[in-house]
Amino acid sequence: MSLDQLGRFKFVRPIKVVFRDIDGLRHVNHAVYLTYCESARNEYWMQIAGMREVQELDFVLAELTIRYHKAAKLGDELLVGCRTTELRRSSFIMELTIVDAKTGALMAEVHSVQVMYDFERDGSMEISDERRAQVESFEGASLTAAGKRGRA
Repeated sequence: MSLDQLGRFKFVRPIKVVFRDIDGLRHVNHAVYLTYCESARNEYWMQIAGMREVQELDFVLAELTIRYHKAAKLGDELLVGCRTTELRRSSFIMELTIVDAKTGALMAEVHSVQVMYDFERDGSMEISDERRAQVESFEGASLTAAGKRGRA
C-alpha cells in the first residue's frame, strides 16, 4: 500500500508512536493499534456529526477485526484512515487503515461494526435520518446497500 491509497479516506488522523505504546518486544503492542483506531473513529464521528464532547457519542463498538501487517516502532509516524462503508438499520460498518507516514507501508487493516445506542434507555436505536445524511454527505455516497436497511 502506498500513501496514495489513503486517498479513499476523507478522514486521516496522524499518530506519533511514543514510549508508552511499546511492549517488551520493542514494537507497538497489538492492543495499542486498537487505541489508535478508537481515537480516529471517535474523532471522525464527532467531526461529521458536529459533536464537541466525547459524551455526545451515540454508538457502541459491537465487533472488531484487525489484520496486522508490519510492526510499528518507537518514533514512527503513522496515519490512520477512517471511513464508514455501510449504514444499516441500527448499525454501521467502518474501515480503518494504518500506514507508515514516511514509507507508505501498510501496518494494519481494521474493520469494525458499531451500534447506535441510547444511553438513557440503555439499548440500541435506529440510525436517525439526520445522522445518516451527515455520514453520507461526508463520504459523498449512499451507504445504505439495497436490501440492507432492514438489517441491524
